Amino acid sequence: MHELALAQRRELGVRAPWHVGDVTWGLRQHEGREDEWKFRVWQDGDRTVAWSWLKEDRGLLEFDVRRDRLDLLDEILTEPDARTTGAFEDDTEVRDSLERHGFTPDEDAGLTRQGSVMHFLARDLPEAPEVPPLPEGFRFRTMEDADFSERVAIHQDVWAPSRVTGSSFANVQASWPYRASLDCVVEAPDGRFAAYCLLWPDDANGVGELEPVGVRGDFRRRGLGAAVCTFALRRWNEEGGRQAIVYCVSDEACKLYESIGFRRHAAVVGYSR
Repeated sequence: MHELALAQRRELGVRAPWHVGDVTWGLRQHEGREDEWKFRVWQDGDRTVAWSWLKEDRGLLEFDVRRDRLDLLDEILTEPDARTTGAFEDDTEVRDSLERHGFTPDEDAGLTRQGSVMHFLARDLPEAPEVPPLPEGFRFRTMEDADFSERVAIHQDVWAPSRVTGSSFANVQASWPYRASLDCVVEAPDGRFAAYCLLWPDDANGVGELEPVGVRGDFRRRGLGAAVCTFALRRWNEEGGRQAIVYCVSDEACKLYESIGFRRHAAVVGYSR
């Protein structure tokens, strides 16, 4: 799955549907759910050309397929337990395949827990962005070993109810391409993490992904979300990154990312059958 994500990013740029960070985060954050998932992989010789990932508890089918092997969609979409999936709104070839297999556009398809339309955004990083000043007593920094419990706690607070646990986040940290130097936080004067942004590196293509991003309820409306993302982008540029991507669903989240230089370039729409 990583191999195909890297190849698609190299060939399609921002139109690549998956980042290597998506794969690792999606697989590693949900400890104990392996029995609820079904994977299939298609190879041509020693080259991975497609994969599918059925989340059986939701009937959600996710997939990645090379543009020169879209014929494999007929095999991918015959998955009998697939009830929902998605496609770029302007990808007529994939959308035609979905409709051939009984899928129809559905704004309530539930691709994410916030909604069914997900926007893809990108920005170039020719130089390190300037980070904004923080409120007095707050500071930027990156993850250290002693921060583990607090790092888990802020994620659980922001995304409650969250299935991320201490052991599942340890799996995330132990998995490529996680890098502690790109796991960025804003620390409050009382030592709590007020905001965080995990940037996943794709060093081969120079493209980083922000996923996930969060601000604790006690610290919202202070610009800390935009600030911690900008800090993460600066760290990524310092480590050689030249582009970043992010996804958003709500208008509020999309506007936050647009305020720090991201631009929407595509949207994934939901389908169901």
